[in-house]
Amino acid sequence: MNSQGDRPSGVASEEARWPTARYRRQDRGGRTLTASEAAALIGVSVATVRGWADQGRLPSHRTVGGHRRFDMTELREWLAERGAPTFEPERLRHIPQDVPACPQLARELNARTEAIVERALAGYDESVPTALPAPSPAALRRSAIRFVRVVAAALEAGRAATSAGRAELAGFRGGMQGDAGASVVVEHTRLALAVMQEAEDAVRSGVVSEPLAIETLNAVIDVVQLSVVRGFEQAGARSGLPQT
Repeated sequence: MNSQGDRPSGVASEEARWPTARYRRQDRGGRTLTASEAAALIGVSVATVRGWADQGRLPSHRTVGGHRRFDMTELREWLAERGAPTFEPERLRHIPQDVPACPQLARELNARTEAIVERALAGYDESVPTALPAPSPAALRRSAIRFVRVVAAALEAGRAATSAGRAELAGFRGGMQGDAGASVVVEHTRLALAVMQEAEDAVRSGVVSEPLAIETLNAVIDVVQLSVVRGFEQAGARSGLPQT
């Protein structure tokens, strides 16, 4: 938290108002972010993002279910108007896009999210020293849910980079935490191993019969992991915004 009320550099003391931002329903087709993702993008705390949104100082929307969401384009424009650098998710646009669609595997991995969490947690043992402390079960579960959703969306669509931007933002969020944020890279690696083990089990048992399912999953995980690392690197190179 900085001495200017957790305000990104370049943001004036009197914020420009967004009169329709507070409770405008989300009906746009663009990409939206959660409060935690928006906080990582701006470089402030989640509490600050929520407060600014409630005050109408930050553009936000409400989903049909009433959840607060932030439009990526609007947030980038908001930062640009204040002279602040922003997250650039287009970095991976030149990677191969199309992969064989595997909707069976996508559904099965979603159904096995809890098993993936248990596999990842079982990979830690107090008798084996690790570079970073083991995450709490709750924290790992949250990471696993996001990771599986990203991977499953790409498998369902047959587009390896379908959710690459969200994975890159996860890495960016970790990078904004400094050295401690390296845990996001480690956790994604362990989750990738657990996802692959569950996928191989699904193929062996015949639940998933799609040709090249494992090879496609490997290709998707490559993109997700690369996206996380790119986001982490981008946060490290970023200047002019406070770290939370």
